[in-house]
Amino acid sequence: MVIKKITSGFVIQEFDTDQQAFVSQEFIAGDDVDYELDDEPIDEFEFDEHLTNHTGYCPYDMVQPTLMR
Repeated sequence: MVIKKITSGFVIQEFDTDQQAFVSQEFIAGDDVDYELDDEPIDEFEFDEHLTNHTGYCPYDMVQPTLMR
């Protein structure tokens, strides 16, 4: 079974005009989270029922650019 955890948020990207390149980015997660099972919405409690050995959290790491031009 695969449950989708959908987190709303936004990305901040920094562009250096001297280098003419993107130099960093970060994802800011919002508080709005939705869950889906088989493309049907479920609530957080239904999601939590399926957690046995996991916190339900996955870090929002973003790979930093290497002079994205």
